[in-house]
Amino acid sequence: ALCCRGQAVLKMCVCVCRRLAGMPVGLALLSCLLWMAAPALPRSDFRLARVTDDRLLACTCAWAPPACGPLDANICDCRERPLPASWRTDGLVHAKRLTVWYTSALGVALLLDGSEVRHLSLVKCNSSAAKTASHDYFTVQRLERLTVSYPFLRAGPSHDLVLGAPHPEESRVGVIHTSILAGKPTVKAYTVLTNVDSDGFLPFPCLRMSRLRLPEASSVFVTFLY
Repeated sequence: ALCCRGQAVLKMCVCVCRRLAGMPVGLALLSCLLWMAAPALPRSDFRLARVTDDRLLACTCAWAPPACGPLDANICDCRERPLPASWRTDGLVHAKRLTVWYTSALGVALLLDGSEVRHLSLVKCNSSAAKTASHDYFTVQRLERLTVSYPFLRAGPSHDLVLGAPHPEESRVGVIHTSILAGKPTVKAYTVLTNVDSDGFLPFPCLRMSRLRLPEASSVFVTFLY
């Protein structure tokens, strides 16, 4: 017998079968059985964090839900996590792709500072002014692409930036100004090539940054976004 193992997979099976309900019975049944019988086929692994002033909801979804909307338990498996209470020296997040829905700029900065994310999407889910973060910048290591959108602001601008290093294997860091989280009509970026010191820090003493996990004298592309 064909079966879906695990609660999250079972929910997805039920959801898919419901979506096929409008088909002729035979076609819907066949499609559902084929979907369940092919666990090796690639399925979406959409990682999402929903951040408020005092709450972090970490989710893995079968596909991308509508931005800032309700989260269907049949599509997303979510767990509540504590937000860090202060700035850390090591990142909480390590992901190839991550989308963050937020109403708290401070919460986003605390969550992401020092983390490793290659493709990061930030979506502001309210129109009110963001609470000021205690630091002007936060850093994201290995950042290759940043998208930012403000669907609840009147102009509704969005930004899509591909960052700096000419070769994918090069080390890179994104330094993101927290003003971007509040909503900006334009976002600027510039990239410099520098080296880490013996303690793993970049040569920018005026900026508070997390320690980089790189050998001494390693070259790194640093992109400032503001």
